[in-house]
Amino acid sequence: MPKSNVIVLLVLRALFIGAAVSALFSTAQAQSRVGVAQSIQNNPVGKPPGGVDRVLRVGTDVQANEIISTAADDRAHLVFIDGTTLTIGPSSSMTIDKFVYDPTTQKGELAVNATKGIFRVIGGRISKTAEITVSTPSSTIGIRGGIMIVGVEATQTTSIFVYGNSMTVTANGATQTVTQPGLQVTTIAGSPPGAPTIVVQGSLSAALGNLAGNNAAAAALLSAINTLVANNFDNAAVLATLTSLIQGIINQNAPSTIGTTNTSLSILVIPENPNQTQASPN
Repeated sequence: MPKSNVIVLLVLRALFIGAAVSALFSTAQAQSRVGVAQSIQNNPVGKPPGGVDRVLRVGTDVQANEIISTAADDRAHLVFIDGTTLTIGPSSSMTIDKFVYDPTTQKGELAVNATKGIFRVIGGRISKTAEITVSTPSSTIGIRGGIMIVGVEATQTTSIFVYGNSMTVTANGATQTVTQPGLQVTTIAGSPPGAPTIVVQGSLSAALGNLAGNNAAAAALLSAINTLVANNFDNAAVLATLTSLIQGIINQNAPSTIGTTNTSLSILVIPENPNQTQASPN
């Protein structure tokens, strides 16, 4: 995709979210509404508590305790009120267990339960002061101020620390803490987490490609990373390092969806409390 088209797509994405801010902010007191579906590929399904299955579309409200599942060709990119983003890959299933957020203090809690599939978490404001956690059949993974990818199988979980302050993996009474990007922890059900190891060559590329999907999902990834950068990094050196890191990942792993080595990573400030312009059908 030409550089100009990428930038236009990102600007339109930012404008869409900005236009939707007031809709969520005015109804933030509705405790069940925790975010919005920002980008969708095919037909991921959500089931709100006490409700029925409904196909998620761009702008659909995401609710607390909602179960979200995807088929082999589906993907869903969710944005929570605090700016946290969660990408749900194909053949995946998860539940939003807990979401509490105070926009005044910018503190809260976010916990999801993932039973199968692949997921990417990019921490928002909550992750500045508390871990965002993902529970799986094998372990509980937490992220502070950064990006992680979690692959969940019936008896094994693989957690990749892409960037941030730290990632913790807890299981069977033991915890592994990772602070160096590019390391992964594998946990077998019933056992403590294994020692951090260097990500196997190609596995991060495969994971990102699996999550990226079509153009909209890839653009949502870049938009989410821009949000993380703009909201969490004031130091110019850190900003430059992160920009270079993410741009390298983009260029290496998703050239067919979001550009080539000529694509530049523009920093867009997306306002707090992004939400939908179209209400949930429920």
